[in-house]
Amino acid sequence: MAYSSGSSSENHIVLATRNRDNDLYACRHPMLSVVRMSMLDKNPTRRFRNCVDSLVEMATEKCKYFKWIDDELTPHYKNAFKNLKYELKLMKDTSYAARLERRVALLENLNAEATAAKEIGDGELAMAVEENKQLRGELKFVRMKFRIAMMFLALLAAVLMMQKAKVVG
Repeated sequence: MAYSSGSSSENHIVLATRNRDNDLYACRHPMLSVVRMSMLDKNPTRRFRNCVDSLVEMATEKCKYFKWIDDELTPHYKNAFKNLKYELKLMKDTSYAARLERRVALLENLNAEATAAKEIGDGELAMAVEENKQLRGELKFVRMKFRIAMMFLALLAAVLMMQKAKVVG
């Protein structure tokens, strides 16, 4: 019974985790060998079986069992596989580069929008500062008019008081 396993690496792909074959005479664990697929350029897509013990990193004594399942590919097919593998890598790299280019374009657009918003904000701020200056100028003028009016009223009151003092006295 073979079922796909999730583990893989650059050099091989684990295809199954159990073996029901009786020909594993060299393995200490005949029911726990693993089917893998070579991804090296020398033996591309060629399946082999080895002991599950070889997967354990901290095993003190690893089992050396190894057996090819498939025949070796002809040079033509090896070359075709190598070319397909290279094209797949290019496609992945290209799609990654395209995603990066899209992200850069998006960030540039966001930056341009932020700059435009800042310029609009700066323009509105400049208008508000100018309006504030105008209002301060108007306030100074109104205060000066008020002072003049108060002085005129004080002078008028003094003149009236003198007039009243002349009439009474």
